[in-house]
Amino acid sequence: MYVFCRAILLATFALGCVLWGEVSADDLTTSAGKTLKGKLVSVDAEGVTFSTSEAQVKIPLRDLILIDLGNPVASIPKDTKFNEMELTDGTTLRIAKYAVKGKKFETQLLPGPEGQELPSFELPLTAVFSVMRGAEDPKTRESWKKLLASRGKRDLYVMREANGLNFVQGTILEGDEKGSVLNFEREDGTRVELLQRSATGGLVFNQPPPAQLRQTLCKVLDVFGNSLIAETITIGESGVVITTVSGVAFTYASLRAISQLDFARGNLAYLSDLNPQVDTPAIPADEKGLRLNVATPVLRDQGIAGETLRLGPDSFSKGLLIASDTMLTFNIAGEFRELRAVLGIPENSPDADLEAKVTIEADGRVLFSQLLKRKEKPKNVNLDVKGVRQLRVIVESDSPTIGNRIILGEGRLQK
Repeated sequence: MYVFCRAILLATFALGCVLWGEVSADDLTTSAGKTLKGKLVSVDAEGVTFSTSEAQVKIPLRDLILIDLGNPVASIPKDTKFNEMELTDGTTLRIAKYAVKGKKFETQLLPGPEGQELPSFELPLTAVFSVMRGAEDPKTRESWKKLLASRGKRDLYVMREANGLNFVQGTILEGDEKGSVLNFEREDGTRVELLQRSATGGLVFNQPPPAQLRQTLCKVLDVFGNSLIAETITIGESGVVITTVSGVAFTYASLRAISQLDFARGNLAYLSDLNPQVDTPAIPADEKGLRLNVATPVLRDQGIAGETLRLGPDSFSKGLLIASDTMLTFNIAGEFRELRAVLGIPENSPDADLEAKVTIEADGRVLFSQLLKRKEKPKNVNLDVKGVRQLRVIVESDSPTIGNRIILGEGRLQK
């Protein structure tokens, strides 16, 4: 009898462990900073359905920041060589090996956690922007960035040479049946066969712009280390299908192969990640030595000496340090509904009596205008920018010295 009961208890415990593994809580973070624990049920163009211990709720896309499914991303073993492929929508894939056969890529992704099945997908040449060999090497990555910055309007067959990366410009037509040769048309119209081999540097495609722009839903990070820019996500009994903005459908066995759904990519924009027009007035010769570095009236995500931006007890990994007498103009195309930020003068400013006036305008209309004082607490800003096309931040001061600057901490636009 004891043996029988013990067997039942062990079986029940094992079943509980399996069920717990299947229903372990997902973490959902909203734009208001609230965290919900529960289970992701479905995702569509309007939002997500999320099941908590209390109820099943529908959360609109505009209120979503992140869903963490608790599945860790596999790290790349030391000394592993791999390639990185980027699709036309920004999706990036960790590729163990690849070959062009006809008008398609045949790829093998890097493996992930033990027991996890790799996703299946088909990859036409038209969906690929580039594939870089030797992505594990930081020097190769740096050379690749420079190569992309200097490329023209043709496809590139990239070669790895003693002095770095070089390339041949033309048009990649297709690969042979074995995936060993590329049919390539040079700029002068002559056609040649180029080898597909591991010694080459990679390929770059000059893809035409899409006939119709497709809407980004979120960025999906899977457990294999791939980052997908998703247009749709379908969760069903037979698996999870993620279709990227480039039109490639990735089929996963279950949500256990997904690590995170990052909705901030489409819904959130930090001011420090944007490129505003920067205007500063002409500075009299006798004041130039007193001002913040004229060449950099605004700094992103750091202080003058590279330190973390800080206001009182709070530090900010994202933000702007803006010198007095500076105007920043952001073109935001009416895509956002809310601006949030924390404004203040840093405590390490040398003069305790420093003051600076900050004005925030939306299409010429003043939304916020206050005098910030070094001795006062930072100001929390939450402004309605729905439909606004041009956002302007103006910093003014009667004493524009090198120490007079303001921090715009965690400045972010929310859809």
